Parts: sequence; C-alpha cells; structure tokens
Amino acid sequence: MASGKGTFHHRLHGWTGAIMIVSLVPFLYGFVNAITGKAEGFTKWLSEPFGAISTLIFASAALLYCKLEFDEVILDYADGGLRSFGLFANRLVAFAAWAITVFVICKFWLA
Repeated sequence: MASGKGTFHHRLHGWTGAIMIVSLVPFLYGFVNAITGKAEGFTKWLSEPFGAISTLIFASAALLYCKLEFDEVILDYADGGLRSFGLFANRLVAFAAWAITVFVICKFWLA
C-alpha cells in the first residue's frame, strides 16, 4: 500500500494556494496603484520593499502552484521514462522561471 505518498503533495498544493490567495490582495493593490504611473510607476513600485516583497511572495507561490499542477498532469498521463523526463523538465523549467523572476525583482529592488 502506498500510504502517505500523495499527502505531502496535497498539503503543499493547499498551502501554496492559500498563500497565493492571501498575497493576491497586497500584490493587486500595489500593482493597480503602480499602473497609473505607467512604466515609471511600475519601476518605482518594484524598487520599494512593499512592492518587491509582495511580488516575490505572490510570484513564488504562483509558480510553485503551476509546477504542482503540471506535476499532476505528468503523473496522470505519462509512464516510465517519459514520466521521469517530464517531472525533471518541469522542475527545471519551474526553477528557471523562479530564478529569473527573483533576479529581475531583486535587480529593481536593490539597484
């Protein structure tokens, strides 16, 4: 019996969704205020701690949530070597997207 195999994945998925929902409010508030200033307003918003941190939290949660969703698709519809490759590629692409996001936000924030 495969007891506990999907429990961690399910709980992580739930916590990630909850973090994404909670962090959506400050992210949208800052984003809507930044849009009124066009490109300069958006740059100014990301260079402030509130904008950078709220964006980092929301983007990290959203990327992890998408990765977990796609993991489920791969686990449901792929077998053998294709499953292993799909999970590895999904992990690699999700990490690359997260690293690029963090780099760009930190570049705005700490510049």
